[in-house]
Amino acid sequence: MILSNLNSTFDFCMKDNNNLFAMANCMYKVLSIPVFLLLLLFGGCSTSEEFSGYPYDPEGVTETSDKETNPHYTRVIGVNDGKIWVSNDFPGARMSDFYQVNDSLYRVTINPERDAINNSPWYAFQIWSTQPDTIKLQLDYEHGQHRYIPKLSDDSRHWQRIDSTNYSADTTRGTATLTLSLERKPLWVSAQELLTQKNYTSWTDSLAKKPFVSHDTVGFSHNDRPIVKLHISETNPKQSRGVMIITGRLHPPEVPGAIGTKIFINELTSDTALARDFRNNFEVWAYPFANPDGVQQGHWRYNARGVDLNRDWEHFNQPETRAIRNDLLTLKGDSLRKVYYGIDFHSTDENIFYPINREEETFPDDFTYQWIDSLKKEYPDYPIEVEPFPPNSPITKNWIFHTFGADAVTYEISDTAPRDSMKAVTRESARIIMQQLLDEISN
Repeated sequence: MILSNLNSTFDFCMKDNNNLFAMANCMYKVLSIPVFLLLLLFGGCSTSEEFSGYPYDPEGVTETSDKETNPHYTRVIGVNDGKIWVSNDFPGARMSDFYQVNDSLYRVTINPERDAINNSPWYAFQIWSTQPDTIKLQLDYEHGQHRYIPKLSDDSRHWQRIDSTNYSADTTRGTATLTLSLERKPLWVSAQELLTQKNYTSWTDSLAKKPFVSHDTVGFSHNDRPIVKLHISETNPKQSRGVMIITGRLHPPEVPGAIGTKIFINELTSDTALARDFRNNFEVWAYPFANPDGVQQGHWRYNARGVDLNRDWEHFNQPETRAIRNDLLTLKGDSLRKVYYGIDFHSTDENIFYPINREEETFPDDFTYQWIDSLKKEYPDYPIEVEPFPPNSPITKNWIFHTFGADAVTYEISDTAPRDSMKAVTRESARIIMQQLLDEISN
């Protein structure tokens, strides 16, 4: 099984050999994960052994008490005698400095919220010129290497990936160079689409207009931003029903996963016969915006106190994870509610599911693997990888498993997933899961 997983990962890397940086990142996974898997194989790792991090995690990631973070100053900077300007004065921005290198090259530097951090170098800024001009702009990072292909927008709502002829990545230096046509109207440049608190509020308020959807605040972040819960159900309150748990946006840059979360939940609230039947038998407890401070502050990975929230599902030192846990614990001992499944949405460099090891006894039995098999049959040409892991790490899906005995999965959507196909696959994922859960509850 381990060798099979390694071979499939290697094959996937080679498919992307037209993108050397993506291939290098992917090969890093090939070289790192086998060591971890072999330790599991020969070391007999169990769910009770202390977990200190995955191979790509910085040291001490599971020590989740508050950490000191680097300040990120809001600024508007002009160079070249006030001709070219940049700004990071908006929610979700990340741009540390800007200067002119020579007559034809400008440089933006991007620093993370902490030096010890995963390579998820988020950036977002506005740039404009007092007169029409075409420039070359280099993205340069501290404590990271370029990862995300730039998205451009003239209004911060409609985004398009930069044309490949105007973009190159230097895999040796970890930088990227963009060719940009500028004018007086600011151009937005971002690692992914901007989905900030304003977007989430508009979306959840819209959903809450439906009679079977409610939203509530279950707690607050360090900076007093609400941790919002969506409750979706048309069940009879006096009858037994199942519960599905959904979490999202624990890591700020993982926007494809955030888009997937919204598409998935929208399908659960749709006016189809399947969705209505599902809501008559199941409740959905969803927390789609779990790290609002990190998103608003343009963080690469952490919350406002420099902690990876998806490593805090054991000690719950952070208010965001603690608020979600405390709300979900009200399900314990509820004779009318039973947790059937949990999904935690993320993004990485490929479409990949991280299920719990098949050898573990979950309820429902083998649910994730059946779902993946069905999805692959529907979309045989859509690249989907599967990497099971033991439930010994302090992450969301494992807490759901250990607390409720339910099956759960980390659902990762590729950083570069085409939006149309990704949305179609995510909608189909929701349909398959709804039907499978209905089959389970009727047995």
